[in-house]
Amino acid sequence: MERETITLDLAQLGLGLTGIGRVWGHAQKPVPPESEARALLEKAFELGIQVYDTAPAYGLSEQRLGAFLKSLSREQRENLFIATKFGEHWNDDGTTRVDHSYDALMRSLDRSLERLGDVDLVQVHKASVAALQGEDLRWALEAAQAMDIPQFGASVNDLEAGRLAIDMGFHWLQLPLNIESRQFEPLLAEACAAGVKLMTNRPFANGAGLAGRAGEAREQWMAEAVAYVRAANPDGIVLTGTSSVANLIANHRLFHAL
Repeated sequence: MERETITLDLAQLGLGLTGIGRVWGHAQKPVPPESEARALLEKAFELGIQVYDTAPAYGLSEQRLGAFLKSLSREQRENLFIATKFGEHWNDDGTTRVDHSYDALMRSLDRSLERLGDVDLVQVHKASVAALQGEDLRWALEAAQAMDIPQFGASVNDLEAGRLAIDMGFHWLQLPLNIESRQFEPLLAEACAAGVKLMTNRPFANGAGLAGRAGEAREQWMAEAVAYVRAANPDGIVLTGTSSVANLIANHRLFHAL
């Protein structure tokens, strides 16, 4: 019997967890200590955020999220939507590599499930056209489906791969979208027409859009940025990638104020 996934409200704010596991973002912020990562996850849970997006290529991210999930009761965990990925892999030296071979995908998925327990969504990381067309990926997706993983997606970085993922019938499509970078806008209507749910990331352009802005100008730009992504993706998930509790609170307040 397939495990059921939770029902999500429309237009939700989710938390992208790159920043709690590896150096990331426009400013290349260092990895926070364990205490700060746990505080971020606890605050997100307190704020009612349901969607948490991680990946093996995010360094310590899966491990830290998994430890937090284990601290929750069964009822608390059942209200969360946990998304991870496979296809980009973390190296011991702090670099990543892309490998969509069957063996690499299955080893990655096994480790993710050990860290996280049940997951609601597995996405193909760095989902190029070549990777999506490969037999190894097809076999890995079939094996993952047999493991009672309820939903699958593709995280893409170009239009051609996005269109192919839509045609292949993935449940979710993840892509970067913000007021400064709109190249994926053509995929929005195509995904909606096909019944594919959208998870957009980098709403503040990895922090680049905030550079050089302060005070009212900064607040105005952030409001415009959030208004743009909410209008572009009204029925999906918008991921904020902050590793700061203060920024999370501000982003959550701004998101829901609109």
